Amino acid sequence: MEPKKIHKLALADDHEMFRKGIIEIISSFGNFEVIIEAGDGKELLDMLAKASVLPDVVIMDISMPKSNGYDTLLVIKKKYPELKVLIMTMHKHELAVIKMLRDGANGYILKNSNPKELKVALESILETGIYLSGVATNHLMRTIQNYDVLPSLSEIEIKFLKYCCTDLTYKEIADKLKTSETSIAGHRDNLFAKLEVNSRPALVLCATRMGLVAID
Repeated sequence: MEPKKIHKLALADDHEMFRKGIIEIISSFGNFEVIIEAGDGKELLDMLAKASVLPDVVIMDISMPKSNGYDTLLVIKKKYPELKVLIMTMHKHELAVIKMLRDGANGYILKNSNPKELKVALESILETGIYLSGVATNHLMRTIQNYDVLPSLSEIEIKFLKYCCTDLTYKEIADKLKTSETSIAGHRDNLFAKLEVNSRPALVLCATRMGLVAID
């Protein structure tokens, strides 16, 4: 019988008590091990640079001193593009999540989630490269790995999807597309149905996987 594979993780959060609690929870899963523990983004990057073995997944907060999650993610994706990143945050604002996904994060989870969801999130990212906190179906996760089976999108839906990856509000997107907010809501709901999601961050993840992020 082959020994169970232990997946290596890095964890960055500036609250030590929270960090220690997460490490204890992760240890209880049995197949994960935190090999890098950092108190901020800069310390994480320094430790990654010195590491003899890189982790499989980096778990990090958005709000951290010295180097926040946004800046740290950009460096990680440039220097270690193979590293998967799970954002663990208290930020519920869609635009914060959208920015992280647009910049290459593999998923996000809220800090008040239960331990079971954290385990599911880690396993999902390792298996599919994706995890969204309760906003994407398993079917979507499989589908966006295979561009051949992506649903057909209209030209206006593609344009709308691109704009979803920006900081624009739905009203501002409607102005850009010279249409009404009601029409925009219709395009959004159509995409929700086609892609089997129910949030703007999930649409952003679809757009990044489909290579639609840049706006013409």
